Amino acid sequence: MVFSSQRLNSNMLNYIKQIFGTLPAQEKRTTNDINVIWCHGANQTSLSFKYLQSKTQFPNEIMVNYSSMNRFYDNLEMIADTVKGKGPHFVVGHSMGGLYALHLTQYVRVVGGVSISTPFRGSSTADWAKYIVPSYPLFKDIGRKSDPIKQANEIKLDIPWTQIVTTAGGVPYHNGPNDGVCTIASMQHRTDMTHTEVNHTHYETMVSDRVAEIVSTCYSRALSKVH
Repeated sequence: MVFSSQRLNSNMLNYIKQIFGTLPAQEKRTTNDINVIWCHGANQTSLSFKYLQSKTQFPNEIMVNYSSMNRFYDNLEMIADTVKGKGPHFVVGHSMGGLYALHLTQYVRVVGGVSISTPFRGSSTADWAKYIVPSYPLFKDIGRKSDPIKQANEIKLDIPWTQIVTTAGGVPYHNGPNDGVCTIASMQHRTDMTHTEVNHTHYETMVSDRVAEIVSTCYSRALSKVH
């Protein structure tokens, strides 16, 4: 089989876009029900939600994509512009995506949410790692005293929100028990969310039937309140 150079270049460009999170948002809408906004984690793309999507089968979805090489508020503005005027919304965010999801409540109408392994208190590891890799925006945006974390702490939720806390896969270089990426204390920081523990690592959650079940249940509850 012979492939043209144009097709190969196109496939390579799409692959690079997937790696760096520069794929455009993808939208599916089949009913007038609420939208589900999927916000992926740092250095991932919306492809990371493929398994959970296949299990939940929501009728209306917006798959956002952003680059971790951009600053937090630049990405947040882009995401907010993508979803404005399309609500009401139910948000699902993994890791850093949960922080974006929380901030989105200040821009659009959100009626419920699930965050997965999100470090709402920030990362003490990022506090020192930003000096080792000063050009990496993520470490500056996820530190415990960073503006995104401080402003997130000022957001008071009055909608149903579940935080999935992952408890397996700990490594010795984080400050306390962790899931390999985020500390459990940071995931349990907020008091205005329902905390549900699952015995998964930070990334096992993305291929978990239990997580898919939690997301589906929370979505159904939000949908019933809207109707």
